[in-house]
Amino acid sequence: MLKETTCSSAEEEVALATWLKANGAVFSETVELRCYHYEVRGVHAARKLNTDEVLIEVPLKCLITVEMGKATDVGRAVLEAELELDAPKHVFLMLFLLIDRRNQDSFFKPYYDVLPRTLANMPIFWEPHELAWLEGSYLLVQIEERKRAIQADFEAIIGVWPALKEICTLDEFAWARMCVCSRNFGIVVNGTRTSAMVPYADMLNHLRPRETKWTFDNTRGAFTITALQTIQSGAQIFDSYGQKCNHRFLLNYGFAVEFNSEPDGFCPNEVALLVRLAPDDPLAARKQLLWIRDGALGSKRVRVCASDNENFRACLSLLRVAAANERELDHILGQNPYGSYRTASDVHVPVSLRNECAALSLLLHTCETMLDVYPCSLEDDMSTLSSNAAPRFSNKRHACIHVKSEKVVLHHYIHLSKTALDLAHQNDRDFDTAVSRLFACPTRRHAAGYCNGVVRQVRDTPQVAPSATALASINLSEPTIV
Repeated sequence: MLKETTCSSAEEEVALATWLKANGAVFSETVELRCYHYEVRGVHAARKLNTDEVLIEVPLKCLITVEMGKATDVGRAVLEAELELDAPKHVFLMLFLLIDRRNQDSFFKPYYDVLPRTLANMPIFWEPHELAWLEGSYLLVQIEERKRAIQADFEAIIGVWPALKEICTLDEFAWARMCVCSRNFGIVVNGTRTSAMVPYADMLNHLRPRETKWTFDNTRGAFTITALQTIQSGAQIFDSYGQKCNHRFLLNYGFAVEFNSEPDGFCPNEVALLVRLAPDDPLAARKQLLWIRDGALGSKRVRVCASDNENFRACLSLLRVAAANERELDHILGQNPYGSYRTASDVHVPVSLRNECAALSLLLHTCETMLDVYPCSLEDDMSTLSSNAAPRFSNKRHACIHVKSEKVVLHHYIHLSKTALDLAHQNDRDFDTAVSRLFACPTRRHAAGYCNGVVRQVRDTPQVAPSATALASINLSEPTIV
């Protein structure tokens, strides 16, 4: 995946390479920088590269570290004030960058000159019409939260070091924040854990699975990038930014991955579900006892991907509590104020067939409701991505990829819920046949595992009889998840 930036001039890129080599960096015979588009560039192999070959070596003197930011006047003021900042390590790198780049004689000037002059690909800098492409996504909330956090850090630092107002504007502060967020490396230098800006190494784009590895090599006194496989001459050289959901890629790096899957087929893309207790539930006060221990006051946002992982199980646990009638809640609490479960997210054992079906119905209704909030369907997104309606590298394309990713997860849970609800009441023979069919389909393994484990278990377990009052309290027209 390509990182979107404003490409520097060829002269500035030559100056960067010259500066690095003059200070002991080694890379010129192995790699070269290419610009594919006005705002897109990457690193390519200058010749065939072998497995375990060191491709890039950047000495410590060319790195900008957290400690350098702490040593500035503003850095010391921040430390002495013990400010609680949104991203403390990032802030110190930002402060050094913002102050030092004003010095035309700075040692790091060749590096500053190739940094992106604009970060228009980052959602916090998008125009209103661009943000509209994300309508329906929780990412819009996260973008606003990020903006507020950056402004809060800016104002807090000005409070202890007013001269910052003369160094940069809020917009410049935000630019530095996202530069550092998208480019820093977490390393250990001589036993000290830190973060650093590493010239040239930060120009590699993202791809999974990784084909290179990076570290700070204390024996060399340098940051190194090493090939994990043979890379042919002319091929682009990638770094891995890690296994992440597209909301993190888009928010922090300014791109979304169209085919964001691991070699085993796992897709880390998520959708954020807000699970909450119905305010008119007569059992809400008792249910709240479990929710409070989850750190939630009647609501909790859970990110789920299309996989049977801890978050999916936590989401189901919350739904079981939300959907519980009086007898089922007694069972969950075990006649004990805090029950046998520590939190509402711990109810991993199904309570009853009725409760499980009620929880699934809430999940189904929620996913369908969430899909209705998006202005376009999944099919519309797929059509847009397959046409020229969202050009390569454009913000519109990355927005479309992201919202499509969320809709895929929602459709996954709609299918799982419908499948499980249908199988819950089938006879044993039809149930076994259907589960076998699900296991035979690679894309339905999650539903197969859930039905074979959880649904089979509640089908075979004596049921907790529901009370009429509790049954009446479950109103699917008012979902407990939005």
